[in-house]
Amino acid sequence: MKTLLLLLVATSLYGQPNFNAVISAIKAGNTSEIGAYMDANVEITVGDKDGSYAKAQAISAINTFFQQQSPSACSLVHSGAAKDGASYYCIGNLSAKGGKYRVYIFFKKKGSSYLIQEMRFEKE
Repeated sequence: MKTLLLLLVATSLYGQPNFNAVISAIKAGNTSEIGAYMDANVEITVGDKDGSYAKAQAISAINTFFQQQSPSACSLVHSGAAKDGASYYCIGNLSAKGGKYRVYIFFKKKGSSYLIQEMRFEKE
């Protein structure tokens, strides 16, 4: 819990999402840590399945994907921001049991934090 609080404070201090923490959580298959960065509703795309989910359902959908694909490595490839700084995105590469995936994550500023609005896992 202290680690999560420290990560959220660090995110606020630097004025952008903590991309590395989210990428590390993906690599570890840690859906509860990913959930700490999610908004109340999140769009999730895994392969050809997509939808808008409440946070708990989004975590469950990603957890199911991780159970089937078992992540082994994930790295940050690129990140960027909107000109006004109200939104950020990052792109990563995920290696998993079922192959390689491109991961897209979109963050939007909500209050003083940047929260995940969308996550996509697309098989390469």
